[in-house]
Amino acid sequence: MRVLLRADATVDQGTGHVMRCLTLGEGLLSRGHDVALMTGGLATDWLEDYVCASGIPVLACAPDEIDAEAILAYRPDWLVVDSYRIPAASISALGGSVPVLAIVDGDYRGIEAALYLDQNLGAESLPRPENARDRFLGGAAYALVRRAVLDARRPEPWRALTSPPTVLTFMGGTDATGANLSVAESLAFIDEAYALTMVAPVDQHRSLHQLLSGHPDARLMAPTPSLPTILGEADVIVSAAGTSAWDICTLGVPAVLISVVNNQHASLGEAISRGLVLGIERADPVEVVRSCGSLVASLVSDSGLRRDLSQKCLALYDGEGRRRVVEAMEARRGDGPKGGEGR
Repeated sequence: MRVLLRADATVDQGTGHVMRCLTLGEGLLSRGHDVALMTGGLATDWLEDYVCASGIPVLACAPDEIDAEAILAYRPDWLVVDSYRIPAASISALGGSVPVLAIVDGDYRGIEAALYLDQNLGAESLPRPENARDRFLGGAAYALVRRAVLDARRPEPWRALTSPPTVLTFMGGTDATGANLSVAESLAFIDEAYALTMVAPVDQHRSLHQLLSGHPDARLMAPTPSLPTILGEADVIVSAAGTSAWDICTLGVPAVLISVVNNQHASLGEAISRGLVLGIERADPVEVVRSCGSLVASLVSDSGLRRDLSQKCLALYDGEGRRRVVEAMEARRGDGPKGGEGR
């Protein structure tokens, strides 16, 4: 198959849309298919480096738009669209010319597509139009997880690798809401001993240094393509409840997740209710400062709680979602893998 991925990454909307597409692209490449990314921006140097390393060619376009002429000129067998901003009507209009896989988060916005993917926890139970139910791929079984995440899994991720335990925070590739600052302020109140690594945009480092002045061993890092390895080496993770949440659940590292935008509320609430993570469901800076540190402290000090969360995550997230999505695309087109199955 010949597949075109359409997604943008900007400072205000983050890197998750492009990362999801690249993860799917990785799975398509492993099964012998041809893949390209059409994008109106990649936002950060580390994401550009990641795209370059992926081997997926990039086609430039205007952000938040569908260039139908350029897309059809590529002659794809599938168009994958991951965007909240590209008009639904523009996406649907291409459906008569090329099969569309729409990656959505709860609200499919009335998009007409050959397949819909909602990888969020509980998405398999959401109401869907009667005539489109067989076209929805939903829930943890379809979570798009990179090979690097699977490679970083530990046999017993609830067991601390360091003494004191290492807490790692990551609030997204651009942290458009500035949540890192609230997290750092909250962590300053923890009495338990812990090592700290914060992965944050460089323009936040000066402010974070000031907030972490009482934690002289705290380490600040810029976002990096090596994030899966860094996450896998942590004992406790604090993260935004976006795309990286399902990577963290697949790793099984005990976590505190924070809903930093509205469309993360429902899936985070589902993860908390199933006992997969601790979390802050409707976060504002005051709530993060008040609650985050105490939740992290409970994970640092309670090995039984860490084990319980971790085992529930590992039982639900098997890391096979990417393969299942690719197979669904192949089934619609009647095309099996040309190369090794891969993962």
